[in-house]
Amino acid sequence: MTSNNNSNRFTFGRAELAQQYFPFIQPQSAWLKLKALLNEDPVLCHLTKLKRRTFLPSEVNIIYQHLGQP
Repeated sequence: MTSNNNSNRFTFGRAELAQQYFPFIQPQSAWLKLKALLNEDPVLCHLTKLKRRTFLPSEVNIIYQHLGQP
């Protein structure tokens, strides 16, 4: 479940968030594209190395701040 504003209260799955940025491709491909974008940003690159498959609300907000909302 997600919220539509910057005060996001819910977690996002990696593929779920990726598909918001790349809605017309498969979830795994969308994640690979989002992962490449995250790796290009020194502030966001640590997010690609997380062991979990979800982003916390605070992490989603940081992503939105750096990449813009999808």
